Amino acid sequence: DYTKGGGGGAEGYYVRPIPGNCLGHHGDAKGWKPTFRIKEMASKCTAGQKKYKNSCYFLVPGGDHSFRVSEGICNQHKGHIVTYNTREEYLWIEQNVMEGSWHYVGMFCSVPTGRSASNFYTPSGEDMRKIQMKLNVQTAQDINERLQPCVRSHKGHNSWRWRWDSQGCHEGNRAVCEIPIE
Repeated sequence: DYTKGGGGGAEGYYVRPIPGNCLGHHGDAKGWKPTFRIKEMASKCTAGQKKYKNSCYFLVPGGDHSFRVSEGICNQHKGHIVTYNTREEYLWIEQNVMEGSWHYVGMFCSVPTGRSASNFYTPSGEDMRKIQMKLNVQTAQDINERLQPCVRSHKGHNSWRWRWDSQGCHEGNRAVCEIPIE
């Protein structure tokens, strides 16, 4: 939630800095981590974006991309790869925005390596333990800060829909951008 405890102002929205050892290790993500800060929120949705509550959403165009490319496209629109906050939000996005199957989730890295949502980092600085409980989602395997620091979920496949899968950030997946609006 970008408006409650997510930071903002001159600091932007990475209020819980991503540790230095959380870096991509392959392809275009090698040596990279997300650092973009939303300093000025959008005032409304633009063409091709769909509004749900206090955010605008759109599918990153052009098919599958690395996490870095997808996050960069979201950043150009004053947003980030979506971090689902409720089942209702996820299902709305699934029905109205998503195409394809696997999608990146706006979480990056876990320190230490593991399945505990309290160690995950998000662009908005949200408490992933609370989100994990609200979504009743499980982590399929350890999120690793070295080899697979990115996370994805699967559209419509019930055994994967409510599970997070670790993924190399250089691998191609679809992504949905979330742009908070004032």
